[in-house]
Amino acid sequence: MHLNTLTANPVEYKSGNLPIALYPNVMREKTDGKRSFYARVISRVHLFMEDIAGDMVIAGVDDGMTKEQILSIWKKINCAILDRVSNGCTVDTGLGQLSAKVSGSFRTESESFCKDHHVIDMAFRTSRNVRQKLGELGVVIRQGNSTKPEITEVKDMDATVLGTLTRGGFLELKGRNIKLFGDDGSVGLYFVSEDDPAKTVKIPKEKIGFNSSTRLACVVPPKLQAGSYRIKLVTQYMRTNEQRKTALSTVYGRVLELVEKRSGVGVPLPNQ
Repeated sequence: MHLNTLTANPVEYKSGNLPIALYPNVMREKTDGKRSFYARVISRVHLFMEDIAGDMVIAGVDDGMTKEQILSIWKKINCAILDRVSNGCTVDTGLGQLSAKVSGSFRTESESFCKDHHVIDMAFRTSRNVRQKLGELGVVIRQGNSTKPEITEVKDMDATVLGTLTRGGFLELKGRNIKLFGDDGSVGLYFVSEDDPAKTVKIPKEKIGFNSSTRLACVVPPKLQAGSYRIKLVTQYMRTNEQRKTALSTVYGRVLELVEKRSGVGVPLPNQ
């Protein structure tokens, strides 16, 4: 089964070609003076299971189920898998094998497990069929040693519903090369309204509480009006003390809805 997903997003490469960026291997250069590069896949957008369920409904491979029914079944499957894995089982999902793993060193053969020094996590090993399928992909080098900004995750820590915003909420962004840097007047974090451009609100870099290349933290503007928003970032950051001449921008792939908390439940705000 092949689903033509994300048709609403601009595609910069042909289907079947995996876009990658190359970065210098600093450790290799320090060891023997030779220069080599390692590759990272360029992520198009961060998706959730509700996006996959939506793809299935649009493609007509949902067997008559609604998006909500698909998500409900998937949540039950996840709970069943986690229960088996938590009891020491290895579960083969078709995509790969899931199993529990313990990390952290034990100083002696009789040392007890300690949560301060040891961690229980889940391991995933891809199946042979998946590796063969991925082996059929081509690779396209889109960027070399790229400093292009990319937002991979946006989360309102005060919101009770995923994919929502709350006025005055603590907002955390994660990504690559997202530090707000530069003197250009356009540099900042934008809440871009999907409904009315006049509702768009900008937060200048001086108002960002935590500002690094991989993480930003700020407060959702209290004056943000009801509606749907995309998070846009503009920066001149280029991993040095110098700023790039032309500012670069990136937009988070998901649309976020402004809500308020009422009795612990996220409810869309009425238009004001």
